[in-house]
Amino acid sequence: MVKINSNYIGKVYSLYSPVYDLIFGKIMEQGRKKAIGMLNANGGSKILEIGVGTGLTIGLYPSNCSIVGIDISEKMLTKARKRASKVRNNNHITFKVMDALNLDFEDNTFDAVVASYVVTTVSDPLRVCNEMKRVCKDGGQIIVVNHSRSGNGFLGKLEDIISPLCWKVGFATDLNVLEPLESSGINVDQVVPVRPFKLYKVIQGTKIDGLVKSQN
Repeated sequence: MVKINSNYIGKVYSLYSPVYDLIFGKIMEQGRKKAIGMLNANGGSKILEIGVGTGLTIGLYPSNCSIVGIDISEKMLTKARKRASKVRNNNHITFKVMDALNLDFEDNTFDAVVASYVVTTVSDPLRVCNEMKRVCKDGGQIIVVNHSRSGNGFLGKLEDIISPLCWKVGFATDLNVLEPLESSGINVDQVVPVRPFKLYKVIQGTKIDGLVKSQN
């Protein structure tokens, strides 16, 4: 993968913020709905959403949860806060500007961690998976929605070729997302392709111990 720094990604998504919902809202909607539908959340569950963006998932969560949404772009979070102010599901929602590679939370803080369309937008996917596992409680869910490299056929090779260009607009196409998830020690329970054209996968995993693999 091409290495790219977080500051650049923050700037890219800040530029997207006025039109993000228009460009990425509907086309990625099924993945978001499926991910939140997989949550075993109940009243009092504490959930972290990494890359919450403009808050397109906020109204999908079960009632009476405590949700922390983080994003690297303050401009995206400004829109998320406005959206959250109109949601009426009795959730306690807070937003923080934060880099997914360096989560400012204690170990074993959250009952579940959700990352929608994030893992292919960071320079170090293994590190972000390690961080998701670290802040999740033992036995908690880790749910990732993402495009993932298509394998070693023609489409996979095409994804390799176009990935450096796609990085310029904020994401990679050459990453098999299962690799960093499994390398971090997250137990992958199921992988569900979703529309459109099964381009995206919802990957539901579980933290099965308190260990985090080395990032070196």
